[in-house]
Amino acid sequence: MLKKEVFCFALVLVLFSFISFVNAGSIGISPAKIEYFFEPGLEKEVSFKITNAESDKPLTAYVNGDLAEYVTLSETSFVGSGSFVAVVKLPEEISLPGTHRILIGAIESDTSGDEVSVIGGIAAVQAVIEITVPYPGKYLEASFKIEDVNEGENIPFELELENLGTENLEVLTTLEVYEGDFNGAKVNVKTLNSQKIESKKKIILKDFLDGADLKTGSYFVDVTLDYGSELKLNETFRIGHFFIDILDYSYVFEAWKINPFNIKIGNVWNSKMNDVYSEVSITDEGRVIGNFKTPSVNLEPWEETNLTGYFDALEIGPGKYTANIKVFYEQDSNFKLVKIYVEEKGIDGIWITIIILVFLIIILVLAIFFYLIIKIRRLKKNVKENYEENKL
Repeated sequence: MLKKEVFCFALVLVLFSFISFVNAGSIGISPAKIEYFFEPGLEKEVSFKITNAESDKPLTAYVNGDLAEYVTLSETSFVGSGSFVAVVKLPEEISLPGTHRILIGAIESDTSGDEVSVIGGIAAVQAVIEITVPYPGKYLEASFKIEDVNEGENIPFELELENLGTENLEVLTTLEVYEGDFNGAKVNVKTLNSQKIESKKKIILKDFLDGADLKTGSYFVDVTLDYGSELKLNETFRIGHFFIDILDYSYVFEAWKINPFNIKIGNVWNSKMNDVYSEVSITDEGRVIGNFKTPSVNLEPWEETNLTGYFDALEIGPGKYTANIKVFYEQDSNFKLVKIYVEEKGIDGIWITIIILVFLIIILVLAIFFYLIIKIRRLKKNVKENYEENKL
């Protein structure tokens, strides 16, 4: 009875949490993000709109985060939905450089509008006003993205450069490509034209690496950005070829039963592969003793998955056999010859350990038992001898 009550209580908690989660997604605020660079005494007015799926719910708007003391809201109480203006008035100086986040939020409140409701979950949402204070002198932030491709294709990349310093920059970019990782052989170098970036400006460069002479495999790109100082970035990419690789497989099975046979495969082509399946033939010294086919699957680029078929060993005894695993994809196929083992089901190692422990405990108990019997007999004999001596 107690277990049933505990289960019901846990179920109620789960349902309560789920309801709270759903409620939390019922409020919306727009715009979601605004960005400004700091200027002394900067003044901005930002209009926000709040929406709520429940039109009768009271809402309260608020300000939080860095620089919240420099923001006022034109209105803070709403029912269902509404609009308000956030007035930002920044000081003449902010000593800490970097990005400061002002959070403009809305949260459900109780019917009086004075306190936040905690019954049934709290629905809340926040927008962000980011104020970026430039760093003194030269300061560069950057990000680098590069795509996977197929053999023979050029490799597109994107480099985003943002000058967050007070001085203008001239940036020279060099990309070095290595096989595998940074310790591999260097196979390509590309230098981009120098880029001039004004303070508080951002540029995005889109270009490509020549992939004509690069073979299939993984590569490491080391990016050096020289702007008087050096900034290092790195990323990896893959060059694929039209192939489904057999990565792993089951190899130990139980005699006299039907066993699942798992085959792990991987798509090393940077495109989708449809209708991929496997056929497995099992032989004993060239004689076919079993075969099966797995269901087909579709594989996304670079995806790995398991194909599962069933090896009928109902009439197959213990021994070592050969399995020919063939994987079919599009108009091509791949195969692997492997050894598999069929074994009798024995006692698991843990049960062997338990049996040995029980046996040792029994021996120990018997030894203690016989020891006590001998001690008791000797004690009785000594008592009897002392009695007879005293009697005489």
